[in-house]
Amino acid sequence: MNLKLLELFCCIVEEGSISGAARRNYLSQPSATKSIRYLEEEYGALLFNREKGSISLTEVGKTLYPHAKAIIHEYHNSREAVRYKNEKVQSQLKVGASFTLGEYFLPSVISDYIGNTQLEDAGTVQLFIENTPNILEKLDDKEIDVAFVEGEVVNNNLIKEAIAYDEVILIVGSTHPWSTVPHVLTNELKNEKLIAREKNSGTRKIIAEHLEKKGVLKDIFSYMELNTTQAIKSAVRSGLGYGFASYYSVKQEIDNGLLIKVPIADLTISRPLWCVKKPLNFEKPAIKIFSRMVKDSFVHN
Repeated sequence: MNLKLLELFCCIVEEGSISGAARRNYLSQPSATKSIRYLEEEYGALLFNREKGSISLTEVGKTLYPHAKAIIHEYHNSREAVRYKNEKVQSQLKVGASFTLGEYFLPSVISDYIGNTQLEDAGTVQLFIENTPNILEKLDDKEIDVAFVEGEVVNNNLIKEAIAYDEVILIVGSTHPWSTVPHVLTNELKNEKLIAREKNSGTRKIIAEHLEKKGVLKDIFSYMELNTTQAIKSAVRSGLGYGFASYYSVKQEIDNGLLIKVPIADLTISRPLWCVKKPLNFEKPAIKIFSRMVKDSFVHN
């Protein structure tokens, strides 16, 4: 089997046309068409429906596509693994992360990874930050090598490992009435202004679940809704109300007295932080090294 034929097949699927794939691979269209004919002969079946200048995958083509992608991915990973054994050289590592981990935790780990003198060549790291569902979709499609998320992982095709636990805490500004109290009760939350994340936020969902169990969610209304943790922190610091945030996202402000953590006597909100991988026969050595550094970093924080 010629791997180039599988790569061309996948390229045609992704480009949506033979001509587009031919341009991308610096081939003439007749040459690309001929190559696909060879591949169809290899499998003994048509891979594309060709009608009125357009193409679409046959059922056989739809079956082949994920296998072809996996073969190509595994081949390149095997080359990288061998290159690492021979030359101790790492290739680019593509890391995906949900917002809390990507914005507040991973940058320092990436810096340590690249500057690690034990790695003769750590290569480069590309960080993708999106919400958890989008990051896990990228991982499943093999657009990234490893993911670090704090949301729910329901895809059974992925391997997840809890590497730490994060507490979602209540925060107020230094001038807020709660800034000097030893704790509050969930029933008191309805009496003050809540600065909340947007409705589809993973952090907001886990808070809502816990408050609903306490029977107080229906009485708590958002005074303001903001779509980033940074915006929540700024609004809370300005004295506009109280908010909830990941401990890791506000640790620096708490240490510097800019935000105050207020314990809730009758409620603790904790969630796992996941390292998620796609099962591979040949895993980049960089994935194992970087994942271990992330896990170790939580131990020391």
